[in-house]
Amino acid sequence: MRKQNIKFGSLGLGIGASLFGSAALAQTTGVNETPPVASSTTSGGIDDIVVTAERREQSVQKVPLTIQVVSGTELAKSGVTSAIDLNKITTGVEIGKGGSNNQIFIRGVGAFAFSPLSSPGVAFNVDGIYVGRPNGVDGNFYDIARVEVLKGPQGTLYGRNANGGSINVITNEATLGRRTLDLNIEGGNYSLLRANGAINLPVGDNAAIRAAFNLVHRNGYLSDGANDDIQQSARLRFKWMPDPDVTIQLNADYSHLGGKGGDYVYLPRRPGASPYEAQTAPAANAYMHGFAPLGPFVADLQPDTAQNTVLYNFSAQVDWRIGDFATLTVLPAYRRVEARYVTHFASRFQGDEDTRQTSVEARLGNSTADFTWVVGAYYYNEKAPNSINDVFVSDVLQNFHIVYSPKTEAYATFGQATVGIVDGLRLIAGGRYTYEMRRLQGSLTSLLTTPPTVLEEFGGAKNFRGFTYKVGAEFDLSPSNMVFLTYSTGFKSGGLAQTVAPLAVFKPEKLASLELGFRNRFLNNRLQLNFGAYHWKYKALQDQRVGIDPLGVANFLTFNSGAATIYGATVDVLAKLTPSDTLSFAGEYAHSRYDSFFIQTPAPFFQAGSLGCRQAGPFAPGASLPYRQSTGSTTNDGPFPVFVNNCAGLQVARVPEWTGTISYGHTFDLPSGASLLIDASAKYSSARWINTEFIPVERDGKYAVLDANVTYTAADGKYSIGIFGRNLTKTVYYTGGVQAVFVPGLFAANIAPPRTYGVRADFKFGQ
Repeated sequence: MRKQNIKFGSLGLGIGASLFGSAALAQTTGVNETPPVASSTTSGGIDDIVVTAERREQSVQKVPLTIQVVSGTELAKSGVTSAIDLNKITTGVEIGKGGSNNQIFIRGVGAFAFSPLSSPGVAFNVDGIYVGRPNGVDGNFYDIARVEVLKGPQGTLYGRNANGGSINVITNEATLGRRTLDLNIEGGNYSLLRANGAINLPVGDNAAIRAAFNLVHRNGYLSDGANDDIQQSARLRFKWMPDPDVTIQLNADYSHLGGKGGDYVYLPRRPGASPYEAQTAPAANAYMHGFAPLGPFVADLQPDTAQNTVLYNFSAQVDWRIGDFATLTVLPAYRRVEARYVTHFASRFQGDEDTRQTSVEARLGNSTADFTWVVGAYYYNEKAPNSINDVFVSDVLQNFHIVYSPKTEAYATFGQATVGIVDGLRLIAGGRYTYEMRRLQGSLTSLLTTPPTVLEEFGGAKNFRGFTYKVGAEFDLSPSNMVFLTYSTGFKSGGLAQTVAPLAVFKPEKLASLELGFRNRFLNNRLQLNFGAYHWKYKALQDQRVGIDPLGVANFLTFNSGAATIYGATVDVLAKLTPSDTLSFAGEYAHSRYDSFFIQTPAPFFQAGSLGCRQAGPFAPGASLPYRQSTGSTTNDGPFPVFVNNCAGLQVARVPEWTGTISYGHTFDLPSGASLLIDASAKYSSARWINTEFIPVERDGKYAVLDANVTYTAADGKYSIGIFGRNLTKTVYYTGGVQAVFVPGLFAANIAPPRTYGVRADFKFGQ
C-alpha cells in the first residue's frame, strides 16, 4: 500500500498521534509534550502525574523542562516491547537499529551506534541507573510505572551522553502491606503471544517483594522471518523500611533476547517487491548484484540473521532521611550485556560483545517551598574485553575480523538549586563537572589472505573533561499557570576510533539550549494548554560512517563533522470534555539546518551516487581544502586526492519538521457497572532524512499511522478484555538504516511494523 498522505492542520501544526482514551499517555508540552493522564478525579478533571525527572518527586506541570511521560498502561496498550516501539507514541523522537544497538535520536541529536566504541547521545536510565550500552536497552519494557522522555540537554543532573536528552524507565516498586497479582495476555497476527505479570507480597510489616516476568513470541515481519520478537525476562524487587526514615530497595533482573532479531530492507525497493522483502531473498540478491560497478562482486546474503543477547542487572537504592535537613540517596549498580548477533546491509555483519558496567551515584538534597537543592557525585566504569565484529562482503572485496577492548572510567560532581526570590518567582542554577578516561586496544585483520593479514592496530588513551550547567527562572502566574525560561548545556563523550592518527581521536559533542515554556490549566482543571519554544546550537557533531581511513582501509569511522542549529515550538492541548470523553492534541515544529557538515572521500575510493551533497575536488595531496578538518588541518594531509562534499544548509537528519499526536477516547458506562472504552489515535510525521549521505532514497516522506482499541472492563475492575489494531492503514515508513559500502545508491533501511491486530486480556487480583 502507498504511504498515506495525511495532513492535520489544527493550530497550524502538522499532527501525529498516540491516543489514550480516558487515560495513560501523559503529555505536557512546551515544556511537556504529553498531556498528563486524563483519568477522572472527584471533580472529573485532569489528574496530575508525579515524575522524578529532576531527581525528586514533583508534578509534571511544575517541571521546568520539556518532558513527555508515557504511562505503563499506555505502553501495554500500544504494544511497546522494546525501545524502537517508542517511535509510535512520542514526538520528536526517532529510533532505529544498528545490529543489536538502539540508535536513539531526540530532535536529531543521538548516535549512529554500530560497534562497542559507540557512545549514545541520549541517556537511557532504568530505575535511576544509567545504561551505558545501546544494546543493553531492550528487555526492560514490562511491569512499568511510566517512561519519562526528557528533551534537550540534561548535562547537570544526568551528565555525559545526555546531550539530546534522557529516556527514563521507571518500573513498579514493591508495595508494603499489599498482596496483588497482575496478569496480562496478548495474542495476534504474526503468531503473537505475549504474557507478562507481577506478584506483590508483604514480608512482615515493613518489607515487601515484587516479582515480575515477561514472555514474548512473535514471528518476523520480513520475508525470511527477521524482525521477530523473542524475549524472556524476569525482575525481582525487594523493599525494606527498617526505620520510617530509611528505605532500602534491592533490584535484580535477567533478560534473554533471541530469535532472528532485526534486519533491513532495500531502498530503493525492488520493482514489484513487497516492502517487507528481506535482503536474503533470492530476488533481492539478484537485485543487489545489478548495482554497478561492484554489486556483482558482493556475495549472496544467506538467511542466517540471528540474535542471542543476555542482560544481567543488579542494583540497589538507599534513601535516608536525615531529619529536616536532607535526604541521602545512594545507588550502586552492576550491569552486563552479552550480545551476539548477525545482521545484513549488502554484507554480513556479525557481532560478539561482552560489556560489564559498574556505577555508583550518591545524592544529598531537600525541597521546601522556597529552597530546593541537590548535590551529588557519580562514578562509572565500563569495559568490553575482546569484543568482536566480523564484516564479510565477499571473497573478492572485503572480509574483516575486528577485535576491540575498550575501557571507560568517569567521575562527576554536580549540584542544582531552585531558590524562591519573591512570591511565585524562583531562580534556577546548577552545574556538573565530568572527568573521563578512555582506553582502547584493538586490531583490524583481513581474512582474504592465508594466513590472515593484520591491516592495522589501533588504540591508545585519551582523557576528556567537561563542564555543563543550567540557569533559569520560573514564575507562577497563578496556582494553575506557570512560565519558565532556562538556558542549559550538555555534552556527548569524545572517544577513540578504530583507526590510526589523525582520526584516532574524536572530540565531544556539545549542545546549548534556550527554552521558554508556559503551562496552564483552565476550566476547573478540565482544560490544559501548554506551549513552548526552544533554540539549540549543536556543535562538533560526531559523524559515524564507513569511509576510507588514513591507511586506505574501508573502515567504520567516527569523526567530528560540523555544527547545526535547531529551533522550534511545541504545543499540547488536553481537554476532559466530559467525564467520559477525552480529546488530546500535541504537536512539535522543528526547523533544523546544518551550519557546517563536510564529508571527505579519497578519490580512488569515491563512488558516484554514494553522497548527495555539493561536491568539490579532487584536491591533490598538500592542497588547501575548503574547510577545517576535525584534526584542525586545512590541507589534504593524506596520500590520495580527495573529494569534499559540503552538506551545509540541509535539514538535519532524523528531524521531521512537523510531528505530533491527535487522539480521542470515549467510555460507555454499561448498566451492569462495567464500561466499554473506544479510542483511536494517529501519529504524523513530515518528511525527513533517515541517514547522513543525503542520497534520494534516504529521504523518507511524510506518513500517518492509525491505531484503535476497544476495551471492556468489568464492574469490579478485576479484569478487562479488548481488541486492538495498530497501523490500520498499512502505512510503510522507515526509521533509519545504512548505505551499502560497496553498492552506492543501495540503502539498507529499518522498516516499521506493518498492520497488526489481536486481543488482550488483563487480570488483577488482590488489593
